[in-house]
Amino acid sequence: MAIDNEFYYTPSIVANKHKLQHVQDVASLVLGVASGIMSLESINGFVFYFIGITLTNLLFYIICTEQQPYKFFKNPLHEIFIKDLFNNISGYIMMWCLIYALVKTNS
Repeated sequence: MAIDNEFYYTPSIVANKHKLQHVQDVASLVLGVASGIMSLESINGFVFYFIGITLTNLLFYIICTEQQPYKFFKNPLHEIFIKDLFNNISGYIMMWCLIYALVKTNS
């Protein structure tokens, strides 16, 4: 649990946020490729994205922060799970549509 008197080294916090953003960027592209290959359509594709990105964030929480996220983020639950939930959706949609089109034209 966070203590109000804790001090955070800002460059480290920024570096941790960049690492999380990189993981989320790659995960959204991989999820887009996977949903295109599976030929998901409509709401199924978006549900797949939200489940996939939530699992990715959960793995980041467990593995990278060693279940002690307050050492790495000021407000970890918000920063890991909520803040950037919709930032990577455009990359996901781009890869989803591209791969879906390639799969459908070759079928």
